[in-house]
Amino acid sequence: MNESIVVGLIQNIALLLAFAMLYENFWLRNEKPRQLSGKIFTGLVLSVIGTVLMYTPWTLMPGLVFDTRTVMLSVSGVFFGLLPTAIAMIITSAMRFVMGGDGTAMGIATILSSGSIGILWGHFLYNRFQKNKAAGYLLLGLVVHLVMLGCTVLLPSERIVPTINTILLPVFLIYTPGTMLLGLLMCAQLRNFRNRIEKDTLYKKELELTTNLLKKKEELSRQVEKYALLNKKYQKQNVELQIAKDKAEESDRLKSAFLANLSHEIRTPMNAIMGFTSLLKENRLAGEKHDEYIDIVRKSSDYLLSIINDIVEISHIESGQVKIKGSEFNPAGLFDEIFGAIRVSLPEDKALKLILEKPSSGSETLICSDDVKLRQILVNLLNNAVKYTERGEIRFGYFFTESGQFAVYVKDTGMGIEPENLPLIFDRFRQLHDNGGKLQSGSGLGLAITKAYTELLGGKIDVQSEPGKGSLFTITIPVKQLAEFSIAPGKNEKMQVKTNGSQLILVAEDEEANWLYLEQVLSLQKRNVIRAANGREAVDLCRVKPVDLVLMDIKMPVMNGFEALKEIRKMKPDLLVIAQTAYALPNDVERLKKSFDDFITKPIDRNLLAEKIASAFAE
Repeated sequence: MNESIVVGLIQNIALLLAFAMLYENFWLRNEKPRQLSGKIFTGLVLSVIGTVLMYTPWTLMPGLVFDTRTVMLSVSGVFFGLLPTAIAMIITSAMRFVMGGDGTAMGIATILSSGSIGILWGHFLYNRFQKNKAAGYLLLGLVVHLVMLGCTVLLPSERIVPTINTILLPVFLIYTPGTMLLGLLMCAQLRNFRNRIEKDTLYKKELELTTNLLKKKEELSRQVEKYALLNKKYQKQNVELQIAKDKAEESDRLKSAFLANLSHEIRTPMNAIMGFTSLLKENRLAGEKHDEYIDIVRKSSDYLLSIINDIVEISHIESGQVKIKGSEFNPAGLFDEIFGAIRVSLPEDKALKLILEKPSSGSETLICSDDVKLRQILVNLLNNAVKYTERGEIRFGYFFTESGQFAVYVKDTGMGIEPENLPLIFDRFRQLHDNGGKLQSGSGLGLAITKAYTELLGGKIDVQSEPGKGSLFTITIPVKQLAEFSIAPGKNEKMQVKTNGSQLILVAEDEEANWLYLEQVLSLQKRNVIRAANGREAVDLCRVKPVDLVLMDIKMPVMNGFEALKEIRKMKPDLLVIAQTAYALPNDVERLKKSFDDFITKPIDRNLLAEKIASAFAE
């Protein structure tokens, strides 16, 4: 080998060391090279090194040059991976093409083959030679450069043999060992880098452990100081556990009492309903007895329905399914509605007077809260007052506190509550006089529901009571007061309606018994009635018939009531639609109010139905 070859090889070795420094100081030390932009940058740097290697070769003859780019590209494939090596292969191949000469084809072939072998080696054989890395990288160098020897067939035929004779010894004595040494150097760099990482991690863990030990020592000192207090704390906890145990046993007792009472409360109205229904079949009953029995069946049905509603609602509350939905409403109007509903339902055998008290000003003020929950709270308190008051008066009303909260109160002249029972009346399943005295009717859930709703609204409930004189329940909830409202003349007017005799009412009802009942009730009111057995029929009949009002069931086959309403509104937006449904819980009621002109819940009271139809046609 002449002096120029030695100089070229030394220059190539220096560049390979630069290649190794790139791996250690850039690729290993930073995470960014592992990203796409970092891989592209690394590939460009490798291309520069490969290009410089090609411009510092040893020359066999003009146009036939050799360098160590095969060593670099094969090792690059193992350690840098596919993308950086592929970029380097493409760019160095292009540069070799620009350089030209008889060895161009061979040079490009060796570039592509060495890089490809390195990539495949790193992917498939890297882990196989972990125990004997020197043999692995020696074998890599041998394979790469045997392929390079094979690429000499791309030279002009007269130069193949001279070239092989010239590079054969460098291939085995320089290129192959050089590949091994560069691979081992890169492995050492990787190992050293991992060792440094492990050392740093170990140091951090040791520091963290030392810090934790110091903290534990301080904590132990504090625990020793507090040891005397722990015994006292444990004694207190034992007392609390005993109290909790007593409460759990009390809860079990209350639930057992509730289930026993619930069985009684359900069987009592059911007995009346079944018994008096059987008696009503007798044709020999006088008219007065007939009416009396019907009234008993109706009252028993209402009572049974109220028990079922309470049980379903408390289960929704306990499972967290009840949500607050704020809306704007006028409290004066809400209280007027409740006053009218409660007044007509007062028991005739009780000498009670119902009094509504409202602020002297601000009757048209709007507030923002959940009117459905507020209505239920007030109805529960009023029903409770009616239940426990035999004579006298029941006053209820509302006012705004100085802090702007909305206050609701119900005051009665009933039996009152013993002081020791005041903390218990809001417990679930709790009823007054369940020890010794007469057990009051009901599920024992009304006040529990009231308290839960109040807390959901962000408010609180207070009770003052004196046995024998009565009780005062006060609820305060935060609300947002809005501007007063006014109703413009004709604002709620709908389309012109016909007289009773020509009004056509469509009843959308799939249950035969419910349809027969509604048909009979509406016929007695001199209404013209047609039926749709599902939502789709209701939509089709509204399209072809001059329907004036629709009584829409919600749960129907083919198309439910909400879907049918949506279709009807598209073609007849002013058509009156009243929902008639068994969905009667507060969340259901809120959706019904937003969607329909009005609604009535099952079991349907025929007088209330007549009022709602008349009211709808009068608007």
